[in-house]
Amino acid sequence: MLVLNKLEFSHNLRRTLQHVSQLPPLPETTQALLELRNDPNANIERLIGLIEKDPSLTAFIMKYARMSIFGYGERISSVHHAITLVLGFNTALNLTLCTISAGCFKLPNDGALGRIRIWSQALTCAALSSELCQKMADKHLINCDLAYLNGLFHNFGHLLFGPLYPREFSFLNNLVSRHPEHNARILQLHTFGIAYDTIGMYLIKAWNLPEEIMIAVAEQHFPDYSGNHAAYVKLIAVSKRLLSNSANADGCPGLETVTLLKELGIDESDAKVAQERICGMQKEFLVIAEEISE
Repeated sequence: MLVLNKLEFSHNLRRTLQHVSQLPPLPETTQALLELRNDPNANIERLIGLIEKDPSLTAFIMKYARMSIFGYGERISSVHHAITLVLGFNTALNLTLCTISAGCFKLPNDGALGRIRIWSQALTCAALSSELCQKMADKHLINCDLAYLNGLFHNFGHLLFGPLYPREFSFLNNLVSRHPEHNARILQLHTFGIAYDTIGMYLIKAWNLPEEIMIAVAEQHFPDYSGNHAAYVKLIAVSKRLLSNSANADGCPGLETVTLLKELGIDESDAKVAQERICGMQKEFLVIAEEISE
């Protein structure tokens, strides 16, 4: 049985999160990837060089590119094939960026909040966010590469909470696993006074990642948010709703999903097609998540 003062715990955790020195530093390879992402003269060969330094990362990129959704299968025989034929420079870079960043956290593989489930959710949310972004009427409202990154990073708060407070994380992981009918964020908030979206926001800020990602992660459960980069918040909220098939995935159940789709300029039928397409791939995403977690 876990006994703690919720207000005191929340206060202490926020104080820890505000001190960058107490958070895991951004891996050197991730810093190199960010520099590559911001370099107008960047090329595929430099990206391939960074990926191929890590055998497990090489295997991950190729496995992802072989997914049935792309239709290439075993014809993808190299990282060069994976990037040039399937993923493209930006998607490959973003996948690599997120994978390496997650590697600095130690987390149990099993359970509702285990590494496998977190990765599976991240990959699925990123894929759907990207698909929906491409269906938007106003192509200039959102950068689809950033929308994809938002999906990948949206639940990174769990990855940070685990190493910082292993005993508390173990309790929460068991609690959420035993009560799948309850919202994991609400359980975490009621137990500890703080949830993974806020924790993730501090991490994104400490790593100096784009503001769009920080805001989308922080506000993902509040699609009625109307501040800077509101479209990114609405998009990730819609993605999570469609994946869970419920408006109760966030804190605004009274705000209809169809209304959010209209605000984003996405046709409801297009969203349905994207939802079915990505949900049909969840077993493949789970296999990839298991391999990443080995």
